[in-house]
Amino acid sequence: MYLLKLDKQGDIYKDDDGVVAVPEFLKVIKANKLGTKAMIWVALVCDYDSPYKHINEKDRKRAVARDLFGNYSWAGINRDEIKIACNKYKELQFDPLDEQLLAFNKKIDEFTEFMKQMRIDEDNADKLQKIMIGIEKVLKTRQTLIDAIERRGERQKIAGDKGLSFLEQKKVNKIKN
Repeated sequence: MYLLKLDKQGDIYKDDDGVVAVPEFLKVIKANKLGTKAMIWVALVCDYDSPYKHINEKDRKRAVARDLFGNYSWAGINRDEIKIACNKYKELQFDPLDEQLLAFNKKIDEFTEFMKQMRIDEDNADKLQKIMIGIEKVLKTRQTLIDAIERRGERQKIAGDKGLSFLEQKKVNKIKN
């Protein structure tokens, strides 16, 4: 995933600067009855590269809660720390191309649902044909967007060659203790 790194056991790398450097994430990790598992929930729900990304957001929240906590209606979903962390996660990973792709996918889903429910008869056959032409144009534009995303390549984090600052190191030490 983009902002959060998980180890082989599926836990957060404790020294991951993507977690400890962001106060909203740190609050989730340190909050009573939340912790690192709740932060993993945030990432799996919000990350563009989440394995759950194909599920709509409402159902994704429930699916991730089921898989992580064994309960579709995990109480942490309604906590302010989680809502704030989700907003921050989305803000930090924002990519206009990915956002456009999400919007196109949502519109294609809406077209699909509309067509499923539409009965075909002599009166609305022309209307259905116009809808299908519109869908074709949306799909072509979506493919152009996907091609642009693929040309861009993998998202890269800004990397430096310096160590942690005094304050960053202090924050890391606080978490370890």
